[in-house]
Amino acid sequence: MLRELYIRNFAIIEEARIAFGPGFNILTGETGAGKSLLVGALELALGERASADWICAGAEEAQVEAVFEPAPDAEARRLLEEGGYPVEDLLILRRTLARSGKSRIYVNDRPSTVGFLESLGRTLVDIHGQHEHQSLLRIHRHRELVDLFGGLTEQQAEVAELVRKLRKCRRDLDRLDQEQAKNLADRELALQQLEEISRAGLRPGEEEELDQERRKLGHAERLREICLECEALLSAERDSVIDRLGRIRKRLREAAQFDPSLEGPASLMDAALPYLEEAAQSVRQYASNLEGDPDRLEQIEERLAFLSRLKRKYRASIEEILAHGETLRRRVGQIERYDEERSALEGEIRTLERALLKAARDLSAARMKAASSLEGEMKKELKAIGMKEVEFRVEFRALGDEETAGESGPVLLAGQRLSACGLDQVEFLVRTNPGQPFKPLQRIASGGELSRIMLALRNALHRADRLPTLVFDEVDAGIGGAEAEAVGARLQALSRHFQVLCITHLPQIAVFAGTHFKVSKEVSGRKTAFRVERLESKAREEEIARMLGGAEITPKAYAHAREMLERGSRKEAR
Repeated sequence: MLRELYIRNFAIIEEARIAFGPGFNILTGETGAGKSLLVGALELALGERASADWICAGAEEAQVEAVFEPAPDAEARRLLEEGGYPVEDLLILRRTLARSGKSRIYVNDRPSTVGFLESLGRTLVDIHGQHEHQSLLRIHRHRELVDLFGGLTEQQAEVAELVRKLRKCRRDLDRLDQEQAKNLADRELALQQLEEISRAGLRPGEEEELDQERRKLGHAERLREICLECEALLSAERDSVIDRLGRIRKRLREAAQFDPSLEGPASLMDAALPYLEEAAQSVRQYASNLEGDPDRLEQIEERLAFLSRLKRKYRASIEEILAHGETLRRRVGQIERYDEERSALEGEIRTLERALLKAARDLSAARMKAASSLEGEMKKELKAIGMKEVEFRVEFRALGDEETAGESGPVLLAGQRLSACGLDQVEFLVRTNPGQPFKPLQRIASGGELSRIMLALRNALHRADRLPTLVFDEVDAGIGGAEAEAVGARLQALSRHFQVLCITHLPQIAVFAGTHFKVSKEVSGRKTAFRVERLESKAREEEIARMLGGAEITPKAYAHAREMLERGSRKEAR
């Protein structure tokens, strides 16, 4: 719900802060007091087009701020999370408009855009009057509302899932056919390359192993010479490293008898001798086993040359050639399995098509039943507000070409277009006078008439709609007396399900409100002061009396006002 609206330097409003209540909120005041400016400021906060003309004379910028308390499951929270904005207990939308026409937008104190603000605003408030902010005028919502009204969201979701699966299977079939055509065109080359790669017997790391073995065989004599020299230095009969180390160890042991601190170096010598003896034995063994093998060296050279030619041919490393071979093997396998895979996909598509057609037809039948029920509800609601001559109809049409574009558009099935929403386009139509044709809601010329039809529609759809706040600006235009009282009662009924804000000139409507604001302005010289005050008891009684009696408020007007307020309170208590 809308908790607070703050306005600064907007039109004639220097500064105003309005704390709205839950349920039914009424704004009254004399003609020209600026009541509709509050709606204009709210629209600006919700992303409507901005104009520098809105800025107060003498000010450099205007600012509006709307504070909401979104419900835990509100659509607004989803948008905030997807947009990366903080989700908090309060949602604060702030917009500042400069003389240059540029505006700065903040959502929970983070910079935002007009586009995001507009999308967010549509989940929070619906404004009924001569405004573009009315969600019920957007035809794409009509089908959704019928589904919500009839409890058909699960059926619609089933259709959407079947459409998604069918679209995927059809894409898979197209891709399979395209790949088969390409594979067939490349088949001979693929088979030749696959045979060549398979015959080559490639192994990962083979080149490195062969290169290492080639270096060893190519330098066998030099390796033997070095190893024998090292073995001689380590373990010759006289004056070898091992012999010298033995003498050093012996002398250290003698010295340790006089100074025990030399036991450490002596022990290190003890530990080193076995390692040196093992090293001498290893190089001796290596030298005795090492012998040149010209035939093996020639084989290695030939294999490395072959691998080099293969790498040049494929312009790839051995590992990449092996990966290419796996790709070729899969491609050849696809060619061989094509008929089987295509047959399986075609069978799956036929099964999905049958299931989808049945689900879509069932959904259409359920929609028509729900639409008939909605038409009945609307007949009662229109009669309740004195519009018994007005007729409401839910029109069904097949999906048109305008809904077929793009990857997410409808699929063609049995000569019919099916979208994720089913077979139907749905639109709400009204006939305001007998003998006239039915017209779309947006073609109703009278703003007041449209607002009252919207009031009836909102009451009929109250279980289906999820918008938390509704604003009615011209709902009282051209009515009075009992008709106005009926409208007030239906607004009050609507406020049990939504927060309702209503601007009215009629006391018959105002008395039903739970929260009453009076808007006024005072002109002093060249300055205009705008004021909004919340009315309680006596002040509210006086305002209702003013609305009844005009400039001069008589005792009779006061008495009538009290009576009307009591009657409105009794109906509210019910």
